[in-house]
Amino acid sequence: MLGHRNYYIYSPMRFLPIVVLLACAAFAADVSFEGTLDVDYGDYLDNKFTVDNAANQDLRIKMNVDLDENVRAVVGAASKSQYRSADGSLQYSRIRHREEATPISSELRFSPFLFDGFSLEWTVRRDLTFIFGDMFYSFGSFNYYYWCNPDYYAAVLTTQGMRGLGVRLGQDGYVYIGAGDSNNKSGRIAASYAWAIPGMNQVNNKFTIAPMLDLIKGGGRPHRYTVGADANYSRSYTELNYAIRGIWGMHPSHGSYVNTFTLEPSFNYKNFNLASTCYWALLSDSTESTKPLTVEQTYTTDERLIYIEPSYSFTKKFSMGLGFEWHKPDSNSDSWFLIAPTAYLYPTAGVDLSFWTGYSIVPGPNNFGLGISSSVKF
Repeated sequence: MLGHRNYYIYSPMRFLPIVVLLACAAFAADVSFEGTLDVDYGDYLDNKFTVDNAANQDLRIKMNVDLDENVRAVVGAASKSQYRSADGSLQYSRIRHREEATPISSELRFSPFLFDGFSLEWTVRRDLTFIFGDMFYSFGSFNYYYWCNPDYYAAVLTTQGMRGLGVRLGQDGYVYIGAGDSNNKSGRIAASYAWAIPGMNQVNNKFTIAPMLDLIKGGGRPHRYTVGADANYSRSYTELNYAIRGIWGMHPSHGSYVNTFTLEPSFNYKNFNLASTCYWALLSDSTESTKPLTVEQTYTTDERLIYIEPSYSFTKKFSMGLGFEWHKPDSNSDSWFLIAPTAYLYPTAGVDLSFWTGYSIVPGPNNFGLGISSSVKF
């Protein structure tokens, strides 16, 4: 799989509290924090019922220093659990992941804070903000729970970073220009904007299309550009709501092109809900190009995927679902299935807990796992 998000300085943020105090004293500014925290615990059993216990976490924090009503400085920090791969190298672990998880007894669970970017933002008006600093973006993040972290998985492009200048157009789009973080010689341009279709820009009936463009010059990755489009349609009634999302992405590779297509419909009627993700990467074989295109040229681990999960909400704070998944890693591999019963708990706004089990039907011995995952936005 292609690369993932990089952190800029690999040293502990031991002085983060001091930075906060100095910022308050020196600028007499308003300081606020926002961020996300994803934590899980999993039991993974093999065919002999041998248990591997894993515990992963991913904490992202932003410190917003409002210098006045229009100018803001933003400092990011992150702490992620790690594991040691088969070749002995340190890697960041992933939430709800069997192979890339941190053993619960490992000291690598408790990693220090790392610097995760700085930016200076000047909001001229509500829908126009100029930015200097570190900017991050991704194209086509999935709703599918296992691929929902765009640092690792995306329908079009995983999280990329650059330092330079940018313009943010409200919540609808942006244009970023700067030096890419993939090497010390690359320049980069990224742009996206969600256009509302005329006559379909209402709260209960909305249709938007967001073209996406990423250009890189100077190396740092196998392809020089990525293009795509993210279309979203939603319709709301008193008791019935549904939405359809379609994503297309394309980039060149080995003299040919990698095209990916994603469809994510969702539906709810009263207490019944239905979510789905269907993904297909259009890859060439050796008869169509000098070198075959494989799933390694995409930003997923499967060439094709079908995920569907019906669920029922017993209350506003509790629901249960039953997920069904079909995975096709590539044209030369056997497909496999996953059945995932899950209970969801929503204690308050911005907090959710998932109590999950998963039974994988794969070639050879089947696999079973269970655990708890939580997500907090603050």
